[in-house]
Amino acid sequence: MARTLIEIKNAMLTAKASFTSLASLTSTSATAIWRNILDVCSLSIKTHEDLWDVAKIEIEERAAEIQLGILPWYAAESLDFQYGYDLTFNRTTKQIGYEVTDEDSKIVDLAAADLINGQVTIRAAQVVSGVAEKLSAAELTSFTEYWVKKRIAGTPVSIISSDPDLIKVYLSVKYNPLLLDNTGTLLSDGATKPVEDAINIFLQEFQAENFAGDMRVMKLIDAVQSATGVINVYATDIQAKKDGGTYSDILATTEQTYSSYAGYLKVDPSFPLSTTITYGV
Repeated sequence: MARTLIEIKNAMLTAKASFTSLASLTSTSATAIWRNILDVCSLSIKTHEDLWDVAKIEIEERAAEIQLGILPWYAAESLDFQYGYDLTFNRTTKQIGYEVTDEDSKIVDLAAADLINGQVTIRAAQVVSGVAEKLSAAELTSFTEYWVKKRIAGTPVSIISSDPDLIKVYLSVKYNPLLLDNTGTLLSDGATKPVEDAINIFLQEFQAENFAGDMRVMKLIDAVQSATGVINVYATDIQAKKDGGTYSDILATTEQTYSSYAGYLKVDPSFPLSTTITYGV
């Protein structure tokens, strides 16, 4: 930030005082030659610093206009995809985008980007009634073409939008018999199953807050531990796989984490929670 004219003058006067050869310049007259020289130089310095401030603003404004090309940019731009609209190049802004904004046409609700095997890999999904779903074949084709046109030139990009990875969760739960029965059902209403609800809510919140992130067993257990009526809980077996793939043992991994292929998970309907959770007092 440019200094004020007074700040510059004071700095010059301080510097002058350090030179014994200038000690004779003591006149306080506003018309003294040495003071006129000081005024001219300080004004020139002030103008120079002001111009640098202007240049900085222009550079920052231009930088804000230029597409970044970093991974978070790919994820953010994925959310702006408009199904059914063509992209156009704006010669003024030097950007490619849409001529109009139609929020209702934005079908990608969840997106993440990673660098895998030297190429940008974008995972995308839409949310319907609170549940993540893959894009339809037509939507995926259009979304892929969107990135063919929008990507940084020469950057290979792959798109993943698939059915959720499947997880099976085997837990042993010690419960409070004053609150739950031996099936995990809440005694007060005879219908609610807090442990199963906690797991389903955890997976739903995971897809929204940590799409394509690592699912940690510790976080899952924490969610179950906080459920009504639960005294203690430990996992006996937790496995996951991408849709159509082969199950892997998450508990056998060092960090007990799982990175999903689709970016989100759901309980495998072939292994419903009602059959994989055991309750004991």
